[in-house]
Amino acid sequence: MNPDPLAANSITQWLYQAREGDDYARQQLWVRYYERLVRLARNRLTAGSRRVSDEEDVVVKAFDAFFRALENGKLPELGDRDGIWRLLVVITDNKANDIYRDQNRLKRGGGQIRGHSAFLDATGDGDRFNQIPDPSPHFAEAFGLACNELLMTLKPELRQVAVRKMEGYTNKEIAKELGCVEESVRRKVILIRSIWVEE
Repeated sequence: MNPDPLAANSITQWLYQAREGDDYARQQLWVRYYERLVRLARNRLTAGSRRVSDEEDVVVKAFDAFFRALENGKLPELGDRDGIWRLLVVITDNKANDIYRDQNRLKRGGGQIRGHSAFLDATGDGDRFNQIPDPSPHFAEAFGLACNELLMTLKPELRQVAVRKMEGYTNKEIAKELGCVEESVRRKVILIRSIWVEE
């Protein structure tokens, strides 16, 4: 009896189904490789580039590129777990390099963007952050409209999670409110990021 190469729950099966646009299969591939790719991206990014995009953003972009290539039929020769891993490593590395290159462009500060510490006085005690004026009503309105547009791209269950995250709730608090496990909320947050990266 020949073993079925597309046995249920195998990476090969998920790859086959992901090519057909199956969201469950894509999620399974995501879960399988996500943590390893985050560790890889963390090692590739510098502290400075993390101020704008962190390792999770890199992995979201890498998976987005990977799934788009699959969907567009650009990876017909890809067929096993080793090939998937090697390809995801290359894509992730390229996305991390893109972020580093973009953040070091002169028009983006040439790598000299400073964090919150820039608002401390010379002694490191006084916080000058409070001296920054409130946003104008026009900016606040435009920002609110942009947030609403992003929220409307989400299904109601994801929208609820996104709103709670914007309000400062932790994944644990959201999970308790929704009556689910914290890991489920974490996956939803990752999915929200991937949807918003496309937007």
